[in-house]
Amino acid sequence: MDAVIREYVTPVAKSAGFRKTGRTFWMAGNRQDYVLFGFQVYAVDPEATVFDVEFHAVPEPYWDWINRGEQPAGKVPSSSGALITGRFIPPASVAHCPDDKMPFRARWAIRPGGEVTVGRSLAEMLSAESLPQLQRLLDRAHLLEVEKSRDGYLMKRMTPILREIVLRIDDISAPELADLLAAAEASGAPVAFVRWAQERHAAREGS
Repeated sequence: MDAVIREYVTPVAKSAGFRKTGRTFWMAGNRQDYVLFGFQVYAVDPEATVFDVEFHAVPEPYWDWINRGEQPAGKVPSSSGALITGRFIPPASVAHCPDDKMPFRARWAIRPGGEVTVGRSLAEMLSAESLPQLQRLLDRAHLLEVEKSRDGYLMKRMTPILREIVLRIDDISAPELADLLAAAEASGAPVAFVRWAQERHAAREGS
């Protein structure tokens, strides 16, 4: 796995502006939002290296909320800070179970002698479509559109109204926020979240 990442993934990711920590690649936007992707290996087949390629979108307001304003300065978020998580789905030719259903259809497989085939497939997918799409998630307006989509392959944290508040809180007016928070409270939003949103918005307005 590490040899495939080193030879085929790292050059493509670095040329696109991603940085690497272990098996995770990450990029920060100009608002300190992050996107990441990484590799998870599964010991499910003695004759193949089976793995997922997961991606994560970590908008800074969500990272701020889950850390209650106490996140270490300069620390790169992990997947635990992701508002949206998904997977890069392999072509059938390099999938572990190409005829299976999700989430198993998302798993890649390196079989003996197949390192080059899988590596090239990964590099081509990342370069041509996956990384450009991932970079677009640094735009909160676009991420909000993705969040509202009916893509059943995405894992989304929080309720829809709370996700909207998180993604819009730095750009909306006080009356707009008040309307969203009223709707959130009516749907049972935690009191701590409402307080956090009010305090963050007030601090932004004050500055």
